[in-house]
Amino acid sequence: MSPVTGGGEERPAGPRSCPSGACREGSALLGVMTGGGRLAYLPEPVFVDRAFADRLDAAGRPEMRYRFTHPCSEAACAQWTGTACGVIDHILDDPDGTAGTDVRQDGGALPVCGIRRDCRWFAQRGVAACAVCPTVVADTGGSATYRSTHG
Repeated sequence: MSPVTGGGEERPAGPRSCPSGACREGSALLGVMTGGGRLAYLPEPVFVDRAFADRLDAAGRPEMRYRFTHPCSEAACAQWTGTACGVIDHILDDPDGTAGTDVRQDGGALPVCGIRRDCRWFAQRGVAACAVCPTVVADTGGSATYRSTHG
């Protein structure tokens, strides 16, 4: 594993980053889910090599305990709506009205995040996405590929 460089806000050339990716060789570890159901971000994402991915897989469903990032695959992803990521839209536009309750209204500081500058969710929904991002778990098993722990 090695750090992913550059946690600044300038947008680099290239694809957007998926903030809720799978544990696989070539992805990067974004953070660790705490017992309280919130993501504790690493200061900088760390690249995942085959050996590390295998160790996490051997312990069972790493996406339940960690969050990973990799380039957004857009149309190749089941969550792609044709124009955007459906995950963050679903969370923020939750029909029962509980989503978005963690969105900062006071202009407070956003979580420190090593991918914000090229994050798909940030590009799509701005600070509202950042505010709820720490509550998203990438894998619940079955056909679901994510859930939100808020609301």
